Amino acid sequence: ALVAPAPAGEPMRSAGDVPQIIAFDNENYLGDHTHILGDMKDLGKWGNSISSMVIISGTWEFFDDEDFKGTKVGPLGPGMYPKVADIGIKDNSISSIRLAIPTGASTR
Repeated sequence: ALVAPAPAGEPMRSAGDVPQIIAFDNENYLGDHTHILGDMKDLGKWGNSISSMVIISGTWEFFDDEDFKGTKVGPLGPGMYPKVADIGIKDNSISSIRLAIPTGASTR
């Protein structure tokens, strides 16, 4: 299959190269979900509402205050996290998320 060239100045990326978290507002990947693709200093309506998540790619840090302040948990890499409480994050406490290590950084 032909792949369209990336726009000028944009490196070619596969979906696996894009840092991504899918966050859920209930445990065990239930309820509403949102995709997080990079640093979020303020999660808006998702602040203090994340109960489970799947980290598709990237290595991330999680904070219980906005602007990457407060208690930090991480870095956490790809995996399935059915209950954030199991990894030391108080349920419904995440207020900001920062990409600690971009995807593929260790191989470049």
